[in-house]
Amino acid sequence: MITTPVLIVGGGPVGLALSVMLSKLGVRSMLVNERLQTTTHPKLDVVNGRSMEVLRQFGLADAVRAAGNPRQANQHVAVAASASGPFYTVLSDRHPIYRSADDANALARDCQDGSLPLETMQRIAQMQLEPVLLEAARAEPEARVEFGWSLFGFEQDEAGVTAMIQGPEGRSRQVRCLYLIGCDGPSSRVRQFLNFDYEDTRDLVGELFIAHFRSEALAATFLKHEPYWHTWLLRPQFSGLVVSPDASRSDFVLHRPFAPRDGETVQNVIAAAIGRDIPFELVQSGAWRPQFLVANSYGRGRVFIAGDAAHQYMPTGGLGMNTGLLEAHNLAWKLAACVSGWGGPRLMSSYEAERLPAARRNRDHVKENAASVFESLFDIPDQLLDPGPAGGQARTVVAGTFVAKVTRLYESMGIELGYRYEDSPLIVGAGAGGAPCDPASYQPVAVPGARLPNGWRSDGQSLLDQLDRRGLTLVCLGARADQTTAFIDAAKDKGVPMTLLEVPEAHLASLYGWRWLLLRPDQHIAWAGDELPSEPAPLIDRVRGAT
Repeated sequence: MITTPVLIVGGGPVGLALSVMLSKLGVRSMLVNERLQTTTHPKLDVVNGRSMEVLRQFGLADAVRAAGNPRQANQHVAVAASASGPFYTVLSDRHPIYRSADDANALARDCQDGSLPLETMQRIAQMQLEPVLLEAARAEPEARVEFGWSLFGFEQDEAGVTAMIQGPEGRSRQVRCLYLIGCDGPSSRVRQFLNFDYEDTRDLVGELFIAHFRSEALAATFLKHEPYWHTWLLRPQFSGLVVSPDASRSDFVLHRPFAPRDGETVQNVIAAAIGRDIPFELVQSGAWRPQFLVANSYGRGRVFIAGDAAHQYMPTGGLGMNTGLLEAHNLAWKLAACVSGWGGPRLMSSYEAERLPAARRNRDHVKENAASVFESLFDIPDQLLDPGPAGGQARTVVAGTFVAKVTRLYESMGIELGYRYEDSPLIVGAGAGGAPCDPASYQPVAVPGARLPNGWRSDGQSLLDQLDRRGLTLVCLGARADQTTAFIDAAKDKGVPMTLLEVPEAHLASLYGWRWLLLRPDQHIAWAGDELPSEPAPLIDRVRGAT
């Protein structure tokens, strides 16, 4: 029998990232993945700013950027008749998300009010992302990664979980673990074994069509051979979206509201989307059914789910994998705390209390985005391409209307950064910060339950970079650090790793609005105040899930 503290089922981005995080936190894990290799399909096309902050915390951000879209390449979004034009409008600088990674990160370094993330988003296809994470996981001393093995059952008891796995040539093994985490995708066996159902309506928008193709010639039509990130196609009798996951490669993905009709072939449809008689190579294509589903529970006992096993989103807003990464982030420190002994009996159950509401919020945002997209794709005037004044006016109106509706897919910093764990049993003072952020606009507030807004210290370092990823961090904002003896001693008595971070900069005290902040390993504020509690032990017990 194999023994390991944590068994991860599923080797996509979420499972692989969780494997790396656990190893960085000193926890052994075993990951099994049914597939023999990483995906060959582009799938996702962006790792958002918050996810890049998480990857940075675990030393992965630079490797992900190196494998993805070049740092200097554009992130533009266009509305056009075809992928090669004519273009009605190009969004390039109205929001940091459309800037190159270098330009956007420069804006973040100059931002002193906490309104931008520490890391900007990164354009990258899943087929480039997974190998980076797999290599990182295999390099970790505490991570064991086994591709070609699948889960076919498990039983749990009060002390742990016994899982049955099957590998090449029908070989089977038993794995004994303290915790089992299902990151095994939309058809998750872990979710099915737990008998968790999905909330919301299946197949809400029916069947859509996707085609992955390559074309050096199409890439060459763009300035500097850098295709736009997204090109929305709007013309009479034809609509859709062409995605370039990475401007340094010639891969493109075409999304259409329906499959080729009678008399059409996939090649015909791609040629019509390109808009010019230029060569391309069809890689793969097919119908798919987008979903807006969230599991009705995230775990039971010692078994939990994350990523696509827990939710399925249409990619109108790029929140599927990014939501999953934050779930892995939430799980990682809690698993590490429990395995190392300082996590209390309520710590793991807080995962559902914190992440399930966030998944529902993201689902609702994605659904509203999809409604805006479909409304725009099917409302195209016949005179749109007329050469005269009527056509020009139609193009101006269509571009303006489309931009107004569809930019919510991109300019949604509030969704990425503004989520709060307001109903968490671990947060002291949760819900005291007022209404959640608007999906589009992020308002940086340092309230319990929120992610700590990024603040820059006088020496140019980010405060987020200085938080302890293995334990709690007590941030002293201009207060007297010699008052912390009782607090530090109480943490030590509970076995809780505690770091004291003195921050004398007045501009950060003004930004955060408190003299004291207690930060969790996942960069969320557990407690805030102007005076330390005279009896800190109950606060520490609450944050570690002991009460």
